[in-house]
Amino acid sequence: MMTREKLAQVQGGEAGKADGPGVLLRLPYEEALAEERAMLAAADGSPGLTWLLWQTAPCIVVPRSHESRSGFKAAVAASAARGWQVHTRDTGGGAVVQGPGVVNLSMVFSIGPALRDRIGTSYRVLCEPVMAMLRSRGIHGTYRAIPGTMCDGAYNIVVGSRKLAGTAQRWRSLGRDRPGEQAVLAHLAMFATLDHVEAAEAINALYADMGVEAGIEASSHINWAEIDTPSDTDIADALARELDDACRAVRLAEMLEESIRSQKAK
Repeated sequence: MMTREKLAQVQGGEAGKADGPGVLLRLPYEEALAEERAMLAAADGSPGLTWLLWQTAPCIVVPRSHESRSGFKAAVAASAARGWQVHTRDTGGGAVVQGPGVVNLSMVFSIGPALRDRIGTSYRVLCEPVMAMLRSRGIHGTYRAIPGTMCDGAYNIVVGSRKLAGTAQRWRSLGRDRPGEQAVLAHLAMFATLDHVEAAEAINALYADMGVEAGIEASSHINWAEIDTPSDTDIADALARELDDACRAVRLAEMLEESIRSQKAK
């Protein structure tokens, strides 16, 4: 497992840099999952954000609850034979494809008991770096479900009518010494250069082997490469560097206070 110095963080307004030649780490999936768990376990209520930007080898990731589905083991074996290993994750939802065409942002922060809209606010904090990147290009990103997408959800990041990123979150109470305070692990998977036709076929085949019609459609997704394609560098690395800078620009305390003021005004 990586040392904690690999994590980028902004604590109390002081920015720290991830070490190494770049901010985007290539990790085996199980190591990335272990890092997320460690980030959440280490949260202690300190102000600011901690985050990790990573990629993994081509695979399909499903919720752990899928293990109880009829035919799951056989479907996993058939998927592996087609070149798509299947891993499980701690959060819910549906299957997603991972690989070099996807950039993951795992973010941890803490929120207090005064905030009622915890889920919505946490998603907005997580998505703010991507939304800021879109705004800087004159693009209006939205949150909504898009039928036919991988792991569809209300907090998809959507450009036009196509899904750019999917999101998820987990929570941990900070204990009796900090009543009502929660640590949040929020995660988004953003499409950089993913082959959506291949991804849709892989997921549809996995579910078909479990007797489920998934109905994933390649055309319902969009890659960052369709929005911005730098000519002199790897798209995923360039995307990760910009995401890293955008994470540093997030004003977490201000966003949380704004949500609290908004709920009081209702």
